[in-house]
Amino acid sequence: MQSADPARRTRARVDRLLPGITALLTDGVQQREINEAAGRVLRAAGERPAVALLAEAGLDHQVVSHRMWAPLLGDGVAALTPARTTIGYVTAVRLHPVPGDRTTVRKATASFLTGPEILRCRARLLAQIGDLPAGAADAEWTTVLELARHVWDAADSARQAAIDELAGLYRAQIFAGRFLGRDGVPVRLEAVHQATMPVRWSDAAAGRRPFPEIGAAGPYDADQDLGQSVLHRVFPAVRRIVLDVDVPDERWPISEDGLDLIDLPMLDGRLRTGRAEWLIETELAGAGAVVTVEGPQREAERLLDRLRGPSPTVLRGPDNYLVLRDGGALADLRAEICKQGQAACLAARAQRTEAAYEGFRQTVRRVVAALDETPLAAPPMASPQEMAVRDLLGRIGAELSAMTDDVERGIAGPAASLADGITPYAALRQWITTQVYAWPQWPALFSALRHHVLVPGDLPSTPGPLLARFERLVHDLPEACARVIDATVENWLRHWSVRVAPLKSEFFEVIAPLRDGPSDTVAQLRRGVQFGWLTEARPEPAAPPDDQRANGAVRAAFPLDPRRNLPWHQDADDAGGHGRHLMTVMRVRREMVVAAQRLGEERLADALAARVETIRRRLRLQRQAQQQPDAHVRALLGGGPATTGVAPQAAARRIEDLLERADSEEEHQ
Repeated sequence: MQSADPARRTRARVDRLLPGITALLTDGVQQREINEAAGRVLRAAGERPAVALLAEAGLDHQVVSHRMWAPLLGDGVAALTPARTTIGYVTAVRLHPVPGDRTTVRKATASFLTGPEILRCRARLLAQIGDLPAGAADAEWTTVLELARHVWDAADSARQAAIDELAGLYRAQIFAGRFLGRDGVPVRLEAVHQATMPVRWSDAAAGRRPFPEIGAAGPYDADQDLGQSVLHRVFPAVRRIVLDVDVPDERWPISEDGLDLIDLPMLDGRLRTGRAEWLIETELAGAGAVVTVEGPQREAERLLDRLRGPSPTVLRGPDNYLVLRDGGALADLRAEICKQGQAACLAARAQRTEAAYEGFRQTVRRVVAALDETPLAAPPMASPQEMAVRDLLGRIGAELSAMTDDVERGIAGPAASLADGITPYAALRQWITTQVYAWPQWPALFSALRHHVLVPGDLPSTPGPLLARFERLVHDLPEACARVIDATVENWLRHWSVRVAPLKSEFFEVIAPLRDGPSDTVAQLRRGVQFGWLTEARPEPAAPPDDQRANGAVRAAFPLDPRRNLPWHQDADDAGGHGRHLMTVMRVRREMVVAAQRLGEERLADALAARVETIRRRLRLQRQAQQQPDAHVRALLGGGPATTGVAPQAAARRIEDLLERADSEEEHQ
């Protein structure tokens, strides 16, 4: 069934067109132009809907948007809110609706600015400094910093703040050299909160300060996660902190496209930070809707008024007082984000995709015009058998492209499930619960109950045995995660096998009988319609963790203090009281389950991401193999050098025919 989403329809149209067009081209430059233009369409169509949160500082100088997480997302998001007020970074919360009523932060990663983005941010800071010679924005860093030094002493507090940021950006881009342009760099959320700088309200009477230090300690090249001290140094080069959060699907009835909540830096007239302003405007350019929380200065309204290009749809949030003091005013905002907000995002995505598609069409027209002007030649005409092979390979390639786009959604995203419909996370939580409930300590305790109270006797009294069981369970988590992921991948492949079944039948009718060529050619192409080989696509085994560090992490997650006796021990403070009640035993068991599930979900998220990337990489390689029709035709049918079998002018007419047919199909859907 064809998707009703215009962006998805446009992406499917390009997927169908691209193999047929590129198969008719022999010029590598023309093929690259077409592929790049198609890539822009596919990227625009694949963007996740994004709703930005734009808030002005509150009366008590708190970052207002931090107070919106709990009312919007529910319990389980306390970690999203820093313990102190910070500014200057963007948090992208990627919502993943799952069954249940629990909100869980799955993982945190950092995305870094690219080199060109750092230069654009630098240009914003130079504009804030002002009074610099023409061409300063294009000068080398050493020249830029020297110019800033010359204006430092005469600069007011706002201009000095911009120079401070300029020096910080310079130091960060050197120290973070190996991270620039990278996405998905693992970080710990608490390290992010501690690494960011707290708000320092500008004070015009603060006195003169020395020019900021510009010595850079770098580049940083250690191969490890970013800790607090490293994050503190590279933070000006951070583009986003991205959080994957599982939310209850009943509270967040959003479509399979998902939804991102983009928490933007705080607005306040006393905080002139050029880098933050550049980040805000850049994020708003990609957001389909924005929730504004206005303050007395109406900063959000003024900022939106001066945006270039299409403005996002505005959803009015509650005023500062209600957010800071109550939070109850956000009860209905979630529903508005899910309906009007996501609808606006999808409409904006469709507009950007259509604009990219029009660019794709213009590129194709330029190529057609170039083909028309090519001197006539007399290439041999392709046989009907060759054309059938080329057409089939093109359609299989289009399905592989769609399959590659679907990997994350179908294995680690909202559509991921095992054969019985349960999600991977729910399956792992069930397994963990079963394992914990099977520990022998619980039957011993329950058998000692009399009228719901433990009778003194030979009972487990110290956490040691429970800790040993907990450690054994954590040791078994990688294998359990692998089983869950294997079942998820098999279910996903089963779905795609059904979808490509007609192409598989056609493959065995058209290509499999062509045994003139090497058998390995047929075997390689058969992988495009038979996916059993993907079940063996697993990432390289990770290096074993340091035992001491791993044991420390497990013990830190263990919910009981190993040095203290259990609540029902005869020497416990409440011995004979509540500590011996059935509810205490059940509470301890539940804490074991929750702690183990939290560790399991973290490991499952990492394992899913690794498996998705491995399968996506294998599919891309297979798709690249499918998109070499000349070589395959020669191997299967024999013949001379690669040729499309048609004259350039005939290729131009066929490309025009492909476009017209695609337009006609779109009109009739």
